[in-house]
Parts: sequence; structure tokens; C-alpha cells
Amino acid sequence: MTCEISTRAWRDGALTEHDFPLADLSDHLCDPSTLSWADLLDPEPADLQQLAEELGLDPHSVEDALTQHERPKAVRYDSHIFITAFTVTGMADDSDMHRISIFVMPHAVVTVRLGAGFPVDDVAQDLQDNTELLKHGPKALLHALLDTVVDGYYEVVTRIDERVDDLEEELFDEQHAGNRIARQIYELHKEISHLRRMVLPMRDVVSMVLRRASDPGAERDLVAYYEDLYDHTMRVAEWTDSIRDTIGSIRDTNLALVDTAMNTVMKKLTSWAAIIAVPTAITGWYGQNVPYPGFSKQWGFYCSVGLIVGIALFLYASFKRRNWL
Repeated sequence: MTCEISTRAWRDGALTEHDFPLADLSDHLCDPSTLSWADLLDPEPADLQQLAEELGLDPHSVEDALTQHERPKAVRYDSHIFITAFTVTGMADDSDMHRISIFVMPHAVVTVRLGAGFPVDDVAQDLQDNTELLKHGPKALLHALLDTVVDGYYEVVTRIDERVDDLEEELFDEQHAGNRIARQIYELHKEISHLRRMVLPMRDVVSMVLRRASDPGAERDLVAYYEDLYDHTMRVAEWTDSIRDTIGSIRDTNLALVDTAMNTVMKKLTSWAAIIAVPTAITGWYGQNVPYPGFSKQWGFYCSVGLIVGIALFLYASFKRRNWL
């Protein structure tokens, strides 16, 4: 094997082996009292193919596990359940998205991760601390893995929602900048779109696992855990829809505010142009080289100044009353 491998084995709820050779995994499958977990980080196709032949994994699931952009899904095969999903470690852009694929067998779980960042050690510790859940075997480990994936979605959508709230407050600031707000809206819309592409298919994945946990003869104690997981998944999915609608409203409001600001600027420019046109017209009239009332007279100068000031003040007051200035 050329990839990074981590292995663990629990027997009767206690961790008995850690980092044992991967070749021993097939031996653990024969022991009903043992729960084994093998985690492979960025394996080569030959690595996974070798393991698949040893454990009898379906070749289609192996191919899907190595595909970076495969849609999240859950498939039931004769010897195992295959689940693939995205994990997030940041703000849900491409650099923070990684794939995790899970092979669930009767007494073992194999995870294949394409990209680091998923808290494997935290999942193992949480599972070990919860002996009541651990006694249910591979489905308990599957729940812990999926719960951690959904918790990652929840953290990201919470941060995005906080940024959306801040953006709503900035909309009506006096220093509102349309271009800056528009860029933030674009970035948030891009992030929530990435997250929705991961979250929405997870509803079907968790729903399928919940149905398997609810089958007659299945461990009934696990149903409550998976129902809670399904509720969290639905909440995150609905939250992403709500945030997307809110971002759309912010975008429309921002455009309306930009249009309003532009209209205000145009009103001010028009008003000042009208006021400035008054002295221009009067001085142009009195600058004629032909006789006119007050020509070459001192009172003619006072008359022109009076007309300029009087009409300008009248226009200013009129525009001010109409909120153009």
C-alpha cells in the first residue's frame, strides 16, 4: 500500500487493536464480536483494487470511491453498503470540499478519503466514549461518520448565515457601496450553491440508511439515532434554501438601492444645473453689445445681481422642498 492507512478494532465495546496490518482486516471479518475500521487517505487505484479483491467489494463502488466529483449516494450491494459523500472543512468552496466513501460490511467499515481534513481521530474517540452506540457494530460507526459529515455542513451554514445577517445590516448604512455589497452577494451565493450541491443529495443518503435501520430484525435502538441524523440533515437542507432566498432578496434590494441612489444623484445634478443656468443666462443677457434697460447704468448692475440671487434662491427652495437637494 502506498497511501496513508489507519486501522482500529473494537471487541465487546473496547478498543483492542490500533494500526494493525491491513492484511489482517479479512481475518477480523470472521469474528462477530469485533468491529474493525480501516481508513485509507488518497489511495492509488491499485491500492484500493487490491483491498477490494480481498474483501469482495463491488468494482462499481470501488470506481465511485476514486471519482472526485461523484454525486453523493447510497447503494446496497450483496456484500456491503456503499455510501459516498462530501465533507467540508471551511466555507464550502472547492478547496474545502473533500470526498469520503464508506464501505459498510457485516463486521467492518472501510473509509476512503480523497483529501485530508476529516476528523477521523475525533470520530473514533466519540465512538469509543459512547459504548451504548458502539455495541451496535458497523452501523454505529456509520452513524458516527455521517453525523460528523452533517455537523460539518451545519457549522458552515451557520457561518454563512451570520455573514448574510451582517450583509443585511450593511445594506442601509450611510456609506452603502453598491459594488462592494454586490461582490459579497456573489461570493455568498457561490458558497451556498456549493453547499447545497452537497447537502441536498445527503437527504436521500440518510433516508436510505434510516430505512435500513428501521427494517424488521434491525437494531431498533439505532432508529432514534438515525432519525435524529435525518432531522439534522433536513434542517441544514432547508436552511440552505432559506439562505439562498435571503441572498436573492438582498441582491434585489441592493439593486433597488443603487437605482435610488442614482436617481438622487441625477436629481441633484439637474437641480444644480438649473440654478447655475440662471446667472449664466442673466450675465449673458446683460453682456449684449446693444442697449437694454439699465445699459451703462449702475442700477442695471444691481438689477442683474438681484435677479441672479433671487431666482437662484427661489429654485433652491423649490428643489429642496421636493427633496431633490
